[in-house]
Amino acid sequence: MMSCRVAHTATRAFFAARCRATSSSSTRILRGRGRRGMTRDVTRKNDESEFGYAADSSDEDERARDWYGDVVWLPKMDPRKDPEVEPTLRAELGEFVIPMFPLGSHVYLPDSEHVLNIFEPRYRSMYSDILFNGSRRFAVPMCAPQEEGVFASVAPVFYLDDLKEVSEQTNDQVKYVCSHSVIERVRIKRVLNDKMWGDRSSYLKCVAEKFEDTDLDEDLSGKETMLEERFAKIIELQEKLEEPVRFTSNLTATISAARGENGFWRLVGLWQSLLQNRVSAKENELSQNIQELLRSYLEKSGTDLNDGRKIQLEFATLPDNIKNEFNRLQVNYREECVELLNEAIYPFQYLVQYDSHAARLDYFGNEMVAVEEKRLAAKNVLRSMFAGGDSSDDKATP
Repeated sequence: MMSCRVAHTATRAFFAARCRATSSSSTRILRGRGRRGMTRDVTRKNDESEFGYAADSSDEDERARDWYGDVVWLPKMDPRKDPEVEPTLRAELGEFVIPMFPLGSHVYLPDSEHVLNIFEPRYRSMYSDILFNGSRRFAVPMCAPQEEGVFASVAPVFYLDDLKEVSEQTNDQVKYVCSHSVIERVRIKRVLNDKMWGDRSSYLKCVAEKFEDTDLDEDLSGKETMLEERFAKIIELQEKLEEPVRFTSNLTATISAARGENGFWRLVGLWQSLLQNRVSAKENELSQNIQELLRSYLEKSGTDLNDGRKIQLEFATLPDNIKNEFNRLQVNYREECVELLNEAIYPFQYLVQYDSHAARLDYFGNEMVAVEEKRLAAKNVLRSMFAGGDSSDDKATP
């Protein structure tokens, strides 16, 4: 079977930006095709592996939402700044020094688990240090997708559960394979050695303080139950409408929005994976459409596609009508996926930086779940109209 590939700078750049913006993950509990979430440094692992907010547009205001502006960011890294070798810590605020390991724009969630493949010398050194001093932990702030050297100020803390030396097996390409649990959150006050971000001679360190909820003693079982019921309804309606990427029905029995393990943060993780898999599905759709376009062009050009050869095409050599169709597919993908990408990244950081379980429940329900409810309700109405039935009993909660 022939395989073909087209070299096109704009397409490669857009896909590279997409990969920097978010990582996709394979999952056992979602229907739909996904990919294992990897960067060069990290392989994501979630034991149940999946915010989205779509602002309603109006005639008066159809501007895109300022996703970036709703995140609390640290000042941009300044490699010219002198490092603080002996930082002053405010004991009354519980300040402490902790290593900082930026891992892209993916938002890591509390109560999740992750495996990192460590190969860079500076991070090999970091792991040696956290093992030697016994802390076994480091902060992983979200990186701004559009700007180098900018990190979110509220970050999850990874705790090193297990470390395996694999240099011999990998010919020293990878030094350690490390398993971690996300055990807490911190508020980063300042970075101590911006210079290291510039020359990469060592890992970053920061001054931080614990970031905890202010409503730990508040009974929020009513809000939790309401969110659980709405989540279950979404699972039911996704199944009924045969959504191409959806939750599986067996999740219903395990839904919990309570604090603690297998509670609220697990639901958020499921939602995160749902959105990431939808982005991957769109990307796969674009790739398939491009392959079909090129296959049709080659067949009409008399090229034998059954001799097993790999054919590489240069975009500049394609006819204008093929270039135009190629660009149209790209534009359509951008229009459909830019907001999807934003919804798969930023809102999860909003949830991480809330210091209230009640606020997170409200935001998740009102700005994330509500969007999916409206989308499914509209799809259900359309489906019923074309089927000639009455959809009134099957609408999702608005």
